[in-house]
Amino acid sequence: MPKEHFEKAGLFELAPCSVTMGMELLELDMAKSMTRVRFDGKPEFCNPFGTIQGGFLAAMIDDAMGMLGTLKLAGKGFPSTIDLNIQYLRPIKIGKVEVVARITGIGRTTMFAEAELFDARGKLSCRAISSMTILGKGKA
Repeated sequence: MPKEHFEKAGLFELAPCSVTMGMELLELDMAKSMTRVRFDGKPEFCNPFGTIQGGFLAAMIDDAMGMLGTLKLAGKGFPSTIDLNIQYLRPIKIGKVEVVARITGIGRTTMFAEAELFDARGKLSCRAISSMTILGKGKA
């Protein structure tokens, strides 16, 4: 775990929502503004049909992009999602879920990101783009 990036951004532990979803950092490349994160697709996240409900998938994607954005800003501010557009391509069953997220642009007040979510078999299941406003340090 690249502890120095987290400490520089003022992060010392995972957020409670990240813990609930079983977030695990697999890869972080700050030079490429990219991360790969694994989540637990738990039975508690399923709809009556036995697939993970789309809101949980959106939360996983948003969590990965937000974490990367926070690390990229390195304590100079915090990203807050203002737009999240998701394309659901296939249902996802219980199991590990991976998200690959990238920061695609950073302006003075807005940051842009994209992500892909893969099911336990490695099949692309969702794609997303996001806009995040950059909040000043310590402001929510």
